[in-house]
Amino acid sequence: MIIHNATFMIDREHEREFVEWFRKVRVGLDPMRSPRLTAMREAGGIDYTQAESQSMAFQCEFESREEARRWAAEKLAPVAAAFEELFGPQAMVFASMFETVGL
Repeated sequence: MIIHNATFMIDREHEREFVEWFRKVRVGLDPMRSPRLTAMREAGGIDYTQAESQSMAFQCEFESREEARRWAAEKLAPVAAAFEELFGPQAMVFASMFETVGL
């Protein structure tokens, strides 16, 4: 199982605006499995309210890296570009893929 992660970094005071925007645009990200949006609340023992920026991670699952790459190129790339245009220049998005490993 591959977990595709897209982390959106924004100014902390724009978190609510980002969530409202993302709820609207995520419809265009289908098809995907187990989508979830998470907000960083603590890093290195420091509460997020003490930071200037906020990280919001969007994750979903795929059967293969090829499937995740295709989805990212076709569906996520336009959303990422719109995000940077709307929330920039103090905003960025980066993507990573994780593979589940049995314990």
